[in-house]
Amino acid sequence: MNKIQMMLVALLLNIWVPSGYAQSFSDLSDDVKITLSAFQEKWETIPKDKQNKLVQGAKRWNALTPEKQAQAKTRFQTFSALPKAQRLKAMERIMKYQSLPKNKRENLKQNYQDFKRLTPQQRNNMRQHFQRSQRRP
Repeated sequence: MNKIQMMLVALLLNIWVPSGYAQSFSDLSDDVKITLSAFQEKWETIPKDKQNKLVQGAKRWNALTPEKQAQAKTRFQTFSALPKAQRLKAMERIMKYQSLPKNKRENLKQNYQDFKRLTPQQRNNMRQHFQRSQRRP
């Protein structure tokens, strides 16, 4: 096999390997290995689809600024401290939100941004109004 044929085979093999997929932990990039170091010992026992999700998550994490990473850590700690029933309810709400059509998700995001721009008193008034409206039969 000449060099051109070998390069074509290598190129074809790379096309068929999913992005972020790794045969072994040592195949991962250095930054991803550091992020996923807790999984190193059991990496070979983790299903390939889960490995791929972990790699993609590590890449997203590594792309965050230090401020965004700190923010995410704080949110995770807050979430972890919730009672199990509240965590389950939060997860249900997240799944319900993710199942909404894109236009409805965008509308909710815009409404939330509008809400955040209100003064604390206006937000409190709006919460009270909403709570009163929910109690009516």
